[in-house]
This record gives sequence, C-alpha cells and structure tokens, in this order.
Amino acid sequence: MNKTIVKSIAYTPSLPLMLKQSGLAYGIRCALAGSLALGAHAVLAQSADEAESESMPIAAIEEVEVVGIRASMRSAIDRKKAAGTATDSIVAEDIGQFPDKNVSEALQRVTGVQIGREFGEGTSVSIRGVEPQLVNVEVNGQAAIGASDPFASAGRSVDFASMASELVKALDVIKGSEARLTEGGIGGTIQVVTRKPNDFDEHYFQLSAENQYNDLMEANSQKYNLTGVYKFTEKVGGLLNVTMADRQSTYHALRNTEWVRQADYDNSPDKTFEDPDYANITDVANCPDSTCEAQWYDFRARIPRTSIWERDEDRLSANGMLQFELSDSLSAHVGYTYNTRDFVQVDSNMQLEVASESNLDPNSFTVGANHNASSFVTEEATIVNRAVHNDWKLESGIFDAGFDFDAGNLNIQGSIGHSTQDQKIYQRESRVNANGVGNVLAEFSGDGSPVYDLDTGLNSADPSQTFTMNEPESYWFYSRIYDKPIETKDELTTAKLDLTYNFDDGFITKLRTGFRISKEDIGYSRSDRRITRIIGNDYGGDTWTLEENAALISRNSYMLDNFLGSYDAGVPVIDGWLGLNAAGFYNDFLATHAGNISADELAIPEVSYYDVERNIQALYLQLDFATEVAGLPVWGNVGARYVRTEADTSGNALVEVQVDVDPSDPSLGNVLDSNHPMAYNDERTLSNDYSDFLPSLNVNLGIIPDQLILYAGAAKVMAHPKGKDLNIAATCLIRLDTESLNLGYTNTCSAGNPRLDPYRAKQLDLAINWYATEDTFLSAALFKKELDTWVLERDEQFGVNYFNDGTLYDVTQVVNGSGATTEGYELTASTFFSSLPGILQNTGVSANFTHLEGEDTGLFNQLTNEELPLPSQSEDSYNITLFYETDMLSVKLAYNYRDAYLHIPADRGGNPVYVDDAGFLDAKVVFRPQGALENFKFYVDARNLTEEGNVYLNGPGRLSENRYSGRELTAGFTYSM
Repeated sequence: MNKTIVKSIAYTPSLPLMLKQSGLAYGIRCALAGSLALGAHAVLAQSADEAESESMPIAAIEEVEVVGIRASMRSAIDRKKAAGTATDSIVAEDIGQFPDKNVSEALQRVTGVQIGREFGEGTSVSIRGVEPQLVNVEVNGQAAIGASDPFASAGRSVDFASMASELVKALDVIKGSEARLTEGGIGGTIQVVTRKPNDFDEHYFQLSAENQYNDLMEANSQKYNLTGVYKFTEKVGGLLNVTMADRQSTYHALRNTEWVRQADYDNSPDKTFEDPDYANITDVANCPDSTCEAQWYDFRARIPRTSIWERDEDRLSANGMLQFELSDSLSAHVGYTYNTRDFVQVDSNMQLEVASESNLDPNSFTVGANHNASSFVTEEATIVNRAVHNDWKLESGIFDAGFDFDAGNLNIQGSIGHSTQDQKIYQRESRVNANGVGNVLAEFSGDGSPVYDLDTGLNSADPSQTFTMNEPESYWFYSRIYDKPIETKDELTTAKLDLTYNFDDGFITKLRTGFRISKEDIGYSRSDRRITRIIGNDYGGDTWTLEENAALISRNSYMLDNFLGSYDAGVPVIDGWLGLNAAGFYNDFLATHAGNISADELAIPEVSYYDVERNIQALYLQLDFATEVAGLPVWGNVGARYVRTEADTSGNALVEVQVDVDPSDPSLGNVLDSNHPMAYNDERTLSNDYSDFLPSLNVNLGIIPDQLILYAGAAKVMAHPKGKDLNIAATCLIRLDTESLNLGYTNTCSAGNPRLDPYRAKQLDLAINWYATEDTFLSAALFKKELDTWVLERDEQFGVNYFNDGTLYDVTQVVNGSGATTEGYELTASTFFSSLPGILQNTGVSANFTHLEGEDTGLFNQLTNEELPLPSQSEDSYNITLFYETDMLSVKLAYNYRDAYLHIPADRGGNPVYVDDAGFLDAKVVFRPQGALENFKFYVDARNLTEEGNVYLNGPGRLSENRYSGRELTAGFTYSM
C-alpha cells in the first residue's frame, strides 16, 4: 500500500459555443454549481470539527495509512502549496495506478486543461485555451518532442497517447512562470515526473494486466505492466518500468468533408454574408463583379460520405533509471524513457463527390436555415469507393543524466539530455470510381447530417446502367493507387546547470541562477505517386476493361457492416458497404498492370521537405524572498530569463523567370526560360535570429497563514515557431517580359516563412487559495494573457527580399500577428466529507469550472469575413468527479465537459472547422482484498458510458463530421510485493 507522498493543483480556460448542450451536460453543469457550494459547506463543517477537536484532551493517536484517491488528492494539494508559481498537479493513486487510462485523459481533470480525442482516447492537451503545440512538455526535467498528428507535418504537440500512465508518479501543470523554468510554453508547461529508484527503501516488484473491450468493434485489447526496483545498497538503486499493449480502436463517421459556396440556389434577396467592400449594394442585380455576387451564394455539402477507420496498434513504453548517493552531499542519476507506437490503420470511405455545380441538377435545390442547401439531386456526380492502408510507426526517446550537489547553503544541479522523435508513415490508397452519376437525391437534416441512397444512381451517359454500391461492375470509370510516404525526425540535445544559494535570514531567502544550451534539428519529407487506369483506355497495348476492373475489385473486397453500431446519428444510415481491401487491391493493381506501368509512373518523387536547425542559449537570475507585511507572511520570487535563438531553415525553392518569346518583338508574348541565370530549382537555406528578455514575478500573501493564501503573478513568456510554418517550400515567378514591366506586374512567391518571430505573450494571474484541511481545497482565479506576437494564416506581403539577393517579391506566406487577448476565471473545489456520518464520510467530490474569452484574434472566416476565436479555446469547460473509498473499495464517477471550440481556421474549402460541445462520463471501481490476497488489486474501468461522439462543424447547420468510437470496458488486476 502507498502512503501519502505527493501533491497537486488546478486551473482552467475556455471558448465559444456552436450548438446546443445535451440534457446530461446541462444537468451536470447545475450539479457542478451545487458541488462547489457543497465543497464550501464541507470546509466550514470540517473546520469547525477541527477547532472543537483542538480544544479537547489529546488521547492515544492511531496512525492511519492513507491510500488511493484520498492520498492522491492530499499529495496534489501539498504540491500546489509548495509551488513557486500558479501550478496544478495530479498524483498517482498508487504505484503504477494513475487516475485515468492515459496521461492526456488524466490531465483533462485539471482546471484549465482541455484535451483533443482521436479514436476514442485523449491525445493532445491545451492549457487555458492555447493550442496544444504551444504547450511545453518535460519528462524528468528534459524536453519531450514530437508530433501528435500522424498525417500532418512536424509540430511541437507531444503525443500523450504513446506515454503510458503507469510510468508516471505525478504531473505538474504550470500556468504561471518563473525565471528558472525552461521557456517554450505560451499556454504553460506540463512536467511529467516518473518514479525513481531511491523513492523506495527496499526491493519492489509489481505486475499488472488488463483486458479492454470496445463495443463498436466488438474487439478485445490487452495491456501489461511490470515495475521492478532493485536496491543494490541503501544508496544505490535501479528501476525498470515497462508497459506493453496492443490496442484495437476505431471510429465510424458520417461526413460532408467541406461546405462550399458556388452559386445562389434560392434567389433570396437576403445576403448570406456581407462583404465590407460591397456593403452598400443590396440587390445582386447591381453587382459589378462575381466577388460582389458571392455575397448571395448559399452553402452546400461538397463530399457527403460514410467512413469506417480502424487501427490495430502495438505500444511499448519503458523507463529505466539508476540512482546513486555518492556521499551525503552528492547524488547522481542516469535514465532513459522510450515510447513507441506501431500500427496499421485502414480507412474505408464510400463518398458522393459533387465538387462542381456541373455535378448537380440546378433546378433541384431546396435551401433551409442559415442559407444551407437542404437537398439537391445529382446530374454528373462521381461515386468513389476509397480505402487507405496506413503503416505508421512513432518512436521517441529521452536520455537524462544529472547530478545534485548539496553542501549546506549551496545546491548545484546539472544535467544533460538527448530527446528524439522519429515518425514514419506510408500511406497506400486504393480507389475505384463511377462518374457521371445522376438521380441521387441528397438531403440534409437541420444540423447538416446527410441522407442519401447511392443505389438510386444512374449513368447519365447511359440511363439503362444503374449504380449498385455493393456490385463491382458499378464502378465503371477508373481504378487508382496512390502512395504518400511521410517521414519526420526531431532531435534535441540539451545541457543545463542550476545553482541555488540559501540565505539563513533576511528578506532574500534564495538566490538562483543558471544556464541552458540546446540544439534542435527538425526534419520533414513527403513523397507522392499516383497511378490511374481508366476503363476503355489503352496502356502499353493493353485496353483496361470493365470486366477486368470488376474482377480486380471482387478479388480485393469485403463487406463492412455495423456502421455506427448503437450510436444515434440523428438520421437514417446504411448498415455497411462493399469495402476495398486497401493493401490487397494496391498489390494486385501493381501485379495486374506490371507490363504497362512506365518507369515515370513507378517513380515516387519527393514533393515536400525541409530541415530546421535551432541553437538556443538561455541564462537566468531569480531571487526568492519572504517577509511580513502588517504581521502577515509574504513570500514569492522575482527574476528574469534571457533567451538567444539562431535558426537555419533549408528547403526547396523553385524560381521561374518569365521573358519575351522574342526580345525584338514583345507582341509575340512571353515564355518561361528555365535556362535563365536567375532561374532556380534546388535547396536554399535561410537564417533568422532573435532574443527575448522574460521577466517574472510571483507573490503570495498569507491572509490566514498556511491556509488562506492570495497569489498574484506576472510574466512574459515565449514559444518558438512551428517547424512546418518555417518551411521554405517556395514557388516564385520573376517577370522580366516587356508586358509585365510596362504594366507594373510584380514578382510573386508562394512560400513558407523562415523569418517568423516567436510566439510572445504577457500574462497576469490572481488567485485566492483556501487550504482548509488536508482533504479540502477551494480556489478562485482570474487570468489574462496578451499575445504580443503569434502566427496568423497566409497573407500577402509586398516587396520582400525573400532570398536576400536583392530581388523583391510579393510573397503569400504565414505571417506574424499581434494584439490577441484571452482572459478568464477558474473555480476549483475538492474535499472528502470526513465529518459526515456513516458511509458518507468515505465520499468525496472534486469539481472545477473554467470560463474564457478571447478577442482581436486576427483570424477571419475566409467565406464570411467574420472574426474567429483562437484555436482550441472553449468558452466554458468543467469537471466533476464523485468518489467513494474505503480500505478495500474505491469507486469513482467522473464527467468532463467542454464547449465547442475552433479546430482549424480554414479547411480546403475555406470553412472554419469547429468541434462541437461534448461531455464524457467515465467510471472506475478498485477492489483491494485483505488477508491472503492483500498483494492483489482488482479494477474495472468504463469509458464513454453515455455514447458521446465527436462532432465537427463548419458553422450552424453545417455538419462536417460526426465521429463515434464506441464505449470501452476494462478489467484488470495488479500484483505487488
């Protein structure tokens, strides 16, 4: 059993509401208010009990070992109390027993933390509404790196799904700042603390195993953990913690992919949106151009489809450490943490593609609320049966070695670290098409969910030919395979030294100083190949026939069924369809056409790559202080950190030169001259450097010493630009032809921006924290963050000397913006009702609520010009967790809710994509038997009890995607000795 050792904290942000709240969410929201009030009542009741007990004679004291949820909460409270800035924590309930299934899902219980979900589990983490890629993550003081999105270019967001919770002793979510903390988090810093060998007094061994069942897949997954500690001597120990898992997961989705505006379907006099440049024109007949007319264009779905995506994944997380106490004043350690995810993902899609107005009957449209097309009939549509086979492997490692020298008043700590992340993805897509499909009626419900029957389709070129979704002969247009290999690499080497001098008395209690140097290399590469065979066309003397195409499909297909399972999508859905075996079709296609595929078709050219090298030097000075004001204790810290960054970005640049066909006769027009001395198609390297001075101040006032504490903090923070935004990827045109020079046409470029400034912000915090008892904590906090510099979407910049060669271009690229502000408040309460009678004294509650607002974001809807919120910000979010715990039994019911939030500012169609509000209900029961089985622990864990989905929206009534991943039930045991 585990005695109380650790500590914790809570804080929160939020964003804008897109649609309705569910009845459950509303009910729990009301209960939350009651829980916060009940927590306050419990504080008063327990404080009164303690005051009464203090006046009574002291009898024999029985030592009670506190374990599980109560120990975790107490340790979290202690950890918050000891922090030097605004911090919240989560602590393991026992060795290898974290409150949730993975680190991300545990963090969602912290005030101010919100998570993203993929395939039914938490992955990315945002703090106070700041996007996940701007959160700094450290493991045992060393930076963790990696990209959580496997199909996007390299980013900063750490993949928490690959980090087994069994490795973790505590998580600290730092929302404030101190000079001694490593820079890099605009939202904050998450410090992951693993167990160390000398945390144990003797040898230790623990084994756990569990089975997880997903009711949508009707599949089982297993996970095993082994923790071992060997004490060579009292002062030398070794630890090994290994978690292995296979995980089968899925999501089923009803999708529209994108909503576009290409025509005015209802001829309504009302504008869909107003363009400020044409605000005075109120009749479309008076428009001078198509840009003005677009104000009346209505929305419609571009690719309605159904999807089943399935993963079969192997995971390994391991942490090993050796720890030495070399003397009473000197200790050292060396450790390594390794995580890998290796999976095959198969994406099956049946889609109705209507990208152009020519695909639709113009007389068939009906238009509903918010100018959304509520139905249309196809005329020349394309039906696509598409499957993608993804081989994906992510490996990350963190090496850490350091020492701690403590000689009286002087403490010196030093460490070196090396973090790596290597991600390889190979996508193989197989698809078959039927083109010119008419007579399919597509209808859309009030929220935009699509309803259609593909089996009503007819070939518009031959109406006697009908389309049947599950018949191979119905795919009469073409077959195609598509390769997309992607590789990302990130490597970070660091060294740091920290010195602390403790003063025996006086206003200054500690002087801290130190430095950190680091070098990071970020690499990205993507290649691309597509091979198509159109029915009826000749390839190397072979004509590809409908019969051969159907046979290829028949050999490599199977029936998908149970689409969405018991999930209620709100509209009728199909049960399944004839899905392609993506890998089998791909291999069979290559074998079938081996004699007629040219060498050019077989080549897989690299289409995008970049490399970013960053060298960073940082040093700091911090003073901790303590005094009294009017008899009340005041303590805190003040300091500053200086950071110098040098960045070199290498990537491909294509510079084309346009000249006169005949210099003596400009009237003959222009041509691109690939042999011109200014023409270029090769790698370029561009450099940038910047410096940041980051002051910070944290002050605490003990209104009631050691109980009621007023906290205030102020700081400047920064984070480096994302690697993908620095990518050169330049395509440029130099205009030297006579016509361009005479008309004043400028040189143009579409490129990345390797000279981006970092994200910079100023932040303020104010909190009142009441540590009423060892089991009870109440907090209220206000916070504000001003983003002085951040990165906006692509915009045109004029007269840019992009390559530093004197040639000026008008460049379309991502740019720096400024002026965005976020602010909000947080409420937190947690308690065990120890003063209540009977079994109620074993109950407890933890609840928190966050409200956040943002303005002047600089982001705008490309279709309506409306200002958008910051990505990842939910306006309101909250958690409520109910506990019951005795020595033998722990029961926990936890609900997490967040409002809608902006996912991305623009998809391919220019639409912003929001994630709708959602609430997830989880439960866990732990049984600790006594007697002969006292070394065992048994548990059952249930996730998503209310069958919540993830709904993505392009706006009111415009569903982009409705995903569902099923419910999961886990049963397992732990044996320790």
